[in-house]
Amino acid sequence: MRLIKARIKGFQSFGDSGDIAFLEGVNLVIGQNNAGKSALLRALLPELPDDRHRKPEKWQSHELLKPEVALTIDVSGAEIRDWALRSRSSQHFPLPLEQSRNCDAFMKEFFEHPSLPISVTRTPGTGFSAPYPSHQLFRDRLGPQKPYASVTPSNGTLSIMPHVGGLNDTLPALLSEAWKRDMFYFAAERMAIGQAPGGYADRLSPNAANLPNILHSLHNERGDVFKKLVAHLCEIFPTVGNLSVRTMPGGNILEVRIWPTEAMERVELSFPLNASGTGVAQAIALLTAIMTIDKAIIIIDEINSFLHPAAVKALLRILQTQYAQHQYIISTHAPDVISFSNPTTIHLVKREGYESRVEPLNLTSVEAFREVAEHLGVSMADVFAAERVIWVEGQTEELCFPYLYQQKGPLPRGTIFTSVAATGDFHSNRRDRKLVYAVYRRLSTAVATLVVAVAFSFDSENLAEAEKEDMQREAKGSLHFLPRRHLECYLIDPAAIAAFIGSKDPQSAQTVTPDSVEAALREAAAKERLHIDDITDEQWLARVDAAKLIDTVCGTLSDQRARFAKKADSLFLLQHILKNDPSRLQPLEEYVASLVTAVTRGQSS
Repeated sequence: MRLIKARIKGFQSFGDSGDIAFLEGVNLVIGQNNAGKSALLRALLPELPDDRHRKPEKWQSHELLKPEVALTIDVSGAEIRDWALRSRSSQHFPLPLEQSRNCDAFMKEFFEHPSLPISVTRTPGTGFSAPYPSHQLFRDRLGPQKPYASVTPSNGTLSIMPHVGGLNDTLPALLSEAWKRDMFYFAAERMAIGQAPGGYADRLSPNAANLPNILHSLHNERGDVFKKLVAHLCEIFPTVGNLSVRTMPGGNILEVRIWPTEAMERVELSFPLNASGTGVAQAIALLTAIMTIDKAIIIIDEINSFLHPAAVKALLRILQTQYAQHQYIISTHAPDVISFSNPTTIHLVKREGYESRVEPLNLTSVEAFREVAEHLGVSMADVFAAERVIWVEGQTEELCFPYLYQQKGPLPRGTIFTSVAATGDFHSNRRDRKLVYAVYRRLSTAVATLVVAVAFSFDSENLAEAEKEDMQREAKGSLHFLPRRHLECYLIDPAAIAAFIGSKDPQSAQTVTPDSVEAALREAAAKERLHIDDITDEQWLARVDAAKLIDTVCGTLSDQRARFAKKADSLFLLQHILKNDPSRLQPLEEYVASLVTAVTRGQSS
């Protein structure tokens, strides 16, 4: 299930929002305080509040129309089949007149349908409603006798019978129940969810009130998942060492406890979750939701209001690399979130007087960047929340390096990767030695009382060995250079590039193969006067402009329909290679491990 489109009418500050489009991945809603970001997200809640849009011309309730929200939600036939099995009662699905005698065949195809966009509307106090037929697989024919399939769950399967009657279509009601079940909303407020009456739970409730129950179940029944959740929590919060759930003395109440160390020797040395920071409870609930459901819609209001900037980055890194199957809709006014979330859509909410409006942004344009900066009114800032910091070239490395390292095990406690490029002091086309040293000295002074060790990782680019040695010596060994020109030099893998092109451009999926990619790589390299016989040649890989080469090949083989963007697409190639040919990445793994070793030993090199 995935939200494709929403339109809000007559709700809070929205007279009519117009269509708001959403895609897979991270969808950002940005804007100033009180612009209407939270109102937009609340309009997506299963229970729509009766908060009517007011303005000076119309402000009394009896003059105002009830709020109405229209949603277009994409579901698969397999999901609908699962909903019908869950329902425990007969469900009705409209049939086309010509298929009324071939009901089984129609429903078999229906449940195998990969994508069904269903458009529904709702008002306060009502469930989803939709025009007949809601699945829109045929046009309604006038007349009282309308065929439909009656689908009844029985012993793990569905019994299907044809019928004729009126407007029998229960799909909107099924979708409404699924929306309540598979959509999670995390508000920007403190969540007192650290205690709950004893009982069993294997799925987080929408308000997270049963968090202690589900954590207790995970610990006892899915120990590996529980351990992974704790590892994520420790990565997000360096001050958290462990997590436990206990039955409180004197009653049947479960309580979540937070430990400042990994060791859990005495319960008196831990702290109740309800007495911990707001962000800790939010993060635990969020991680529990995404780790215990296959595919959900996760809505987070003002993520930066309850999480430290470094914690936001760590959480977003986890969401993008470990749980990308979910759809995320996140509101924020923090530039760090915008710069690090790799959003698929960005919507700017503006408010003028009594009216909010929504504008989709294309942040590849200079004008859009300027407009965002003006409306946010803030600049990037470096915030330290770790004992050991590894400053890397840019946001691609900030995402990929820890992901690669964690394939072998968790990062050492208190160690983070963060992007030097985010400070605005470094640029991909500039390596001013004096600037490097000035920034290094400034950072070292700023974090001397907080950070045990600092290391820098830069691309080799076209620097001569003598230049790199001079810079490393003057930086007292804290400066490390990627052995190859840049990260993408490790991602020149024909199979991975072919898969990437197919994912971006289905038209090319049948014609683009690893062999055709390898041939295109050779041809593109020849045009750059880099003739090669072996694309695994170390000397060639060390100096080729791989990011440009990969983009050229992708564009050529897809007739420019699939282009490679370093920041957005490097992780795809990395993950594909890790899954199918991990030995290719061994040199990069060794380099990343050396960076972690440098800071965990407290040494500068």
